[in-house]
Amino acid sequence: AQTEALKFLFAFMPLSDLADYSGEFFLENVNIALLTRKEFHWGKGIPEEIFLHYVLPNRVNNENLDSFRIAYYSEISERIKGLDMTNAALEINHWCHEKVSYQPSDIRTSGPLSTILSARGRCGEESTFTVSALRTAGIPSRQVYTPRWAHTDDNHAWVEAWINGTWHYMAACEPEPVLDRGWFTEPARRAMLVHTKSFGAWSGNENAINRYKYFTEINNLSTYAITKRICVKVIDNHETPVKDAVVEYQLYNYAEFYPLAVVPSDENGISSFETGLGDLLIWARRDNSFDYRKISVAESDTLILKLADFIKGTGSKDLDLNVPPVLPAFDGPSRELVEKNERRLKSENELRQAYIDSWMKRGDAEIFASQIDTDPVITGEIIEGSMGNYKVITSFLRQTPEKDRELALSLLNILSEKDLRDTKVDVLSDHLNNVRNPFGLDIKNELFVNYILNPRVSNEMVVPYRKYFSDALSAELKAGAPDNPRLIIGFINGSIKISDEENYYKTPLTPRGVDELKISDPKSRAIYFVAICRSLGIPSRLEPGSNVPQYYFDSKWNDVYFQDEDAPSEEKGYLRLFSSESNPVPEYYVHFTVARFENGRYNTLEYDYNKRITDFKEELAVTPGHYMIVTGNRLSDNKILSNISFYDLDPGQHLSIEIKLRKDTPDSEISGIIYRR
Repeated sequence: AQTEALKFLFAFMPLSDLADYSGEFFLENVNIALLTRKEFHWGKGIPEEIFLHYVLPNRVNNENLDSFRIAYYSEISERIKGLDMTNAALEINHWCHEKVSYQPSDIRTSGPLSTILSARGRCGEESTFTVSALRTAGIPSRQVYTPRWAHTDDNHAWVEAWINGTWHYMAACEPEPVLDRGWFTEPARRAMLVHTKSFGAWSGNENAINRYKYFTEINNLSTYAITKRICVKVIDNHETPVKDAVVEYQLYNYAEFYPLAVVPSDENGISSFETGLGDLLIWARRDNSFDYRKISVAESDTLILKLADFIKGTGSKDLDLNVPPVLPAFDGPSRELVEKNERRLKSENELRQAYIDSWMKRGDAEIFASQIDTDPVITGEIIEGSMGNYKVITSFLRQTPEKDRELALSLLNILSEKDLRDTKVDVLSDHLNNVRNPFGLDIKNELFVNYILNPRVSNEMVVPYRKYFSDALSAELKAGAPDNPRLIIGFINGSIKISDEENYYKTPLTPRGVDELKISDPKSRAIYFVAICRSLGIPSRLEPGSNVPQYYFDSKWNDVYFQDEDAPSEEKGYLRLFSSESNPVPEYYVHFTVARFENGRYNTLEYDYNKRITDFKEELAVTPGHYMIVTGNRLSDNKILSNISFYDLDPGQHLSIEIKLRKDTPDSEISGIIYRR
């Protein structure tokens, strides 16, 4: 059984797992999973296929893996002793609530142990944690999520558990007294998609959106909402059906048209998708030919899209979008059950707060700062922000030689809030002790702090890599790259193979993992390039907006394209965004986005969420090409007034674009914006 389990995992695991975790790590976790089949009375009754896909895998989604199962197997086992499967699942969710509560955070998904350490997580982390806890008890489970709500700019993830042959849902770390109930029950009835990824080539009879070599994407929406299957027929200019056209079912959310699902057309040119009763933008493409149209699902059955070659030019189109209607609410649990559950939640909140209260206080942190002779305000802020990781941070500062403590504080200050809460001493020490500064930059200089000292590049797991690259890279590359960073591009072209399909969870490989595995997806390769540059003291980053890797040389940022990528014109175009709107002041990913046309579709440039139009003070230096501006104004009657406008940008051109929001009647109100989850 052990050998077969390991074979299954290694056959289907993404590149990030192959690159960044040892065989011993997976063996230890496999042994725990197999133990659940013997020690829990429901273990023997779980079908092999369900066990392999929904108990055995460590990975839930795109989190950093850890040894949670090993650390907490005994505690969870003791907690649910004597319970049946249903009550064990409910009890585990209460245990999770004792440990963790909701808090929004950045896109990197913490592993369960890190989530416990800080006693908080966004919904993706809460659900990853809860699924891990359920699987630790041998209860098949999975994270399900709506990638975008239809009725508000947000998304959400929760948990489904397989209990006695049926999938049931729960709100992760937010226990209800019964299964199949959560605060999102009513919003989910208005969703356009709820889905999950099944690890491995799942062949069950559920509604599969797509079946891939390494995973299956399952559409769970019919569990939660009224659904309808729509068909799209893709034809060319000769009315001939187009096979393998990429058909995207796009939903307006965060001021962009987000692809809920991508379903290729078959030999008859047909693509189909089961969704909710709202409006979608359907975009079909093949190479640089495309067509698109807005549809109202409730009123549509089949849509015909005729692909045409891309034609440069400007234009604008208003789109009035509706979302699924509000339905009469379901009855909830009895008042008696609700009140009993609320008493438990109050007690669990107190337990979690007692743990939080054990963290080092600001005053104690400032006393510690005086003992090691560092700035008390900066040190206090760092230790307070580290939360449950304060022992690691104080240990790191204490063991750092006095002469390096100012630099150590700069390193800690540049970390994200989440990194400060879960980065370990060996990682911090590597990035402090092995930092290079061949150009003699001031250690307070932004170029040095942000783009050399900073260990994080994107949303990858931060690991020690500077000493590793110092040892692993050739003496010739280390000596020549600071004066000619393009040597690093040649090195990567000659040593790293690209395989995007195999890293299907989109969790970036670490820089060291890329170097050791010699296989990468494009994003991990870009991170790898930046990490090598920083390890050699060359300022480097992913360009804000496009995420193209760059290095700083000859007093400017230089774009990097690898041998399998088409390098655009080296000369940039320049966009100036402005607006006369004041109620509201347009914000990026709230009221507008900018996208560039590439390979038959528009890809949104990644600027900061909530960035106000007034904060786009400088022109944006971007790659010339064809651009689309999306604007949207959500109204209180569940209607969205959107507009898409198209612009050409030539090399060297300076283009000013005014961001205008469409308005409805004077008595319409703009809905409030809630936090991203």
